[in-house]
Amino acid sequence: MCEILEVIKTEKEILVECTHHEGDFMNAKTITIFDRESRPAKITRFCMDRTRQCFNDNPVAPWFRIDEKIDERFLQRGNTVLIE
Repeated sequence: MCEILEVIKTEKEILVECTHHEGDFMNAKTITIFDRESRPAKITRFCMDRTRQCFNDNPVAPWFRIDEKIDERFLQRGNTVLIE
């Protein structure tokens, strides 16, 4: 699991940056975001990318683009993200 660090919204897409993530996430089939009240939003239409690590040994921090509608309450910094 990781947490949302930043959300960038454009007219056509939503980009989400997360904290470092342990494990392989590039083959993920589902992303579940939990709001502050632990309500889940399951996302199946997304595109996953990774940030490049420079000068450290930390796990990679994922970026993903959401390709479906999602309520604003799930797009808040600090929300928990489960990548499966």
